[in-house]
Amino acid sequence: MLYIRFKLTKNSFVRANSYDYFSYKLFTMNFETMSKQRKMILIAAAVGVICMFLPWVSVFGFSVSGMHGWGILVFLCLVVAGVIAFMGDQTKNLNGTNWMAVLIAGGVASLIMLINFISSLDALSLLSFGYYGALAASIGVAAFAFMNRSATDSLQGGFDSLKGEMNRRMNSTNTNQASTTNVSQTTPISHTPPDDPSRPTV
Repeated sequence: MLYIRFKLTKNSFVRANSYDYFSYKLFTMNFETMSKQRKMILIAAAVGVICMFLPWVSVFGFSVSGMHGWGILVFLCLVVAGVIAFMGDQTKNLNGTNWMAVLIAGGVASLIMLINFISSLDALSLLSFGYYGALAASIGVAAFAFMNRSATDSLQGGFDSLKGEMNRRMNSTNTNQASTTNVSQTTPISHTPPDDPSRPTV
């Protein structure tokens, strides 16, 4: 009986290791075939998200992370950039709409970090490694997206593509709302009470 239990445990262990190895290989293959642009954006965004939870300011042994105030907006921008980089066909560069969205997200995060850096010039000694990591990652998201762009991508073209996508979504939402309103208006609603046989007729 003890031998059977050992065999079952061993087989379960082998199956678990095989599954983990297969998952690891699948993830590795996806990451290896991912386009350089997406890969660099994803790495920079992941580093930035991690740095958001690391010490940004250290004073007398006490530290504060970046998850407060404007840091939350930086965190959201990095998450958006990472999610966009992971979506779609990973073997190809981002299309014009997603490319511009990543540029905007990285640019907003970089701008916030640079403004905070300039406003903290008198207390640079208080800034910790988490802040500098988030600053570098924010700049990296925008820089990697721009430097590894496709040959057909341009700032004007990306902006027009993003604007057109937003207009298309707004028009689609308005059309759906109008259709719902028309259906509700054309549906007849009867307010005539049913005939009551017990009611005397005049």
